Amino acid sequence: MRLNRGIAGACLLLVVAAAPVSAQVEQLRGGSLSLRCGGIGLEASQRMRAEVAMHALTLLFSSEDGAYLTDVQTRVDNPLGNQSVEVSCGPIAQIDVSEAGNYRITATYEGVRQEHWVELVPGGGASLSLRWRE
Repeated sequence: MRLNRGIAGACLLLVVAAAPVSAQVEQLRGGSLSLRCGGIGLEASQRMRAEVAMHALTLLFSSEDGAYLTDVQTRVDNPLGNQSVEVSCGPIAQIDVSEAGNYRITATYEGVRQEHWVELVPGGGASLSLRWRE
């Protein structure tokens, strides 16, 4: 689904009041790898952006014209730890790890896949913006 910035800022505030930011959370092995999704609506987006420094990595999903995207199939893999987590996410995803390492981020929107390898540390405050052509 594609969200226009004006609609996301004005109309979807009702969604934020009805659903918590951490509506989709996946955690494995005591929280050693977690992925939190949200950011729909102005308040939720501002809150998650303010928390960037607290997470290993924050992802922002958008189209090339700047519209925020949801329903992005997002997967995080820690190949050395034999761990992974996957959810439908967007427009913001926040990843937490318990140990530094090289992690694979795979994001698929409308059949178009992007893959990125990133060096993450707990609470590292990294960010990555992923864009898709519409």
